[in-house]
Amino acid sequence: MCTLFRRRSAFSLIELLAVLVAVGVLVGIVLPRFQAYRRKAHVAAMVRDLRKLAAAEERFWNAVKMYTADTAALDLTLSPAVSLTMRSADSTGWSARASRTGDPVVCSIFYGSAPPLPPAVKANVIECSGEGERKQTADSRKQ
Repeated sequence: MCTLFRRRSAFSLIELLAVLVAVGVLVGIVLPRFQAYRRKAHVAAMVRDLRKLAAAEERFWNAVKMYTADTAALDLTLSPAVSLTMRSADSTGWSARASRTGDPVVCSIFYGSAPPLPPAVKANVIECSGEGERKQTADSRKQ
């Protein structure tokens, strides 16, 4: 008996190349979206830490009628890889900046008569900038 079709037990080179091209296209579509998602998560972590700082500063001021630049005195826990820089803190106000290791985005806030840290230009408002973008977040405290 003659068989017209013989059994194939492997894929051809053309079929493998077609699958690799399809996977490459899918990765090309998904990777930029994933990186944008990670960037938004990093900015959200910095904003969250600045909001925690604002609440801790307010608690500290209610206790001793003065703001502090000592984050240890505030008992503040930061997100991983986020660094917080306090520029000034006294009885009239404070200013701070949050950044993340390896990320060009920087977020800052100032309160009272403290000197503003760029990109913040309005008191009590957390603002973020990096790579030519500027993002203003909701007020971190009631005005």
